[in-house]
Amino acid sequence: MKFNLYKYWHVWKTVAINALQSTFVNRGSNLIFFLGKSIRLAFMLLFLLMLKRTIHSIGGYTSDQMMVFFLVYQFVDTFAQILYRGVYLFSHLVRTGEFDFMLLRPMSPLFGALTGKPDINDALFLIPSTALSVWIIMGLNLEITLPSALLFGVLLVNSILIATALHIVVLVIGILTTEVDGVIWFYRDLSRMAQFPISVYMEPLRSFLYFVVPVGIMVTIPAETLLGVSSPVVIPLTTAFGSGFFILSLWLWRWSLTQYQSASS
Repeated sequence: MKFNLYKYWHVWKTVAINALQSTFVNRGSNLIFFLGKSIRLAFMLLFLLMLKRTIHSIGGYTSDQMMVFFLVYQFVDTFAQILYRGVYLFSHLVRTGEFDFMLLRPMSPLFGALTGKPDINDALFLIPSTALSVWIIMGLNLEITLPSALLFGVLLVNSILIATALHIVVLVIGILTTEVDGVIWFYRDLSRMAQFPISVYMEPLRSFLYFVVPVGIMVTIPAETLLGVSSPVVIPLTTAFGSGFFILSLWLWRWSLTQYQSASS
């Protein structure tokens, strides 16, 4: 296992270095991308600031609490984009038959499909945005305890696990239909709804965002735990759901490989 972990880390590091070199070559376009990301974050924070000044509560949450939901979403979404950017290129690999060569390599094709192109721009953006998020949360009128912060850290790992499972499901759909772009952007649009607590939405949309495309479990519950407003029983149920969903996604991936028709078929 140690050898395998080292091998995959070495492969990912090599791919990431190549992506970093590409970033330095295209400095102008990447600078515009980074600037666009910063402007987008600034406008969203401006919106939340205006929300704080005009509306005292939404769905039982204060405006300060609402900002926490957005910042947690921002971190989870950006972190997933860094790791799993290869999903966006997967449909091209399937249609052109390049995925055949990935299956022949002495490593997991799932690893290659998920992490084929790390997003260095998002990696660079994550550092200042995370520091800014911590600074903003520290300045809010909130009561965050050490136990809630530790439980939040555990649930944050669970959120990454769920995000991984969701991206694996997208890959499964890509193998079965050769279509990824529409599915991944559908997921991104749904995940943006988690910028606000899922409880503010009506049924059946609320249940859909909790149990079908579980962005609520991925963002809302960790944020509620950090704020100390979630029930203690929710935490083990959430981690159990995340582990079960991840195992299910791996089973679906293995099954989808049996349905894959290569370029020569």
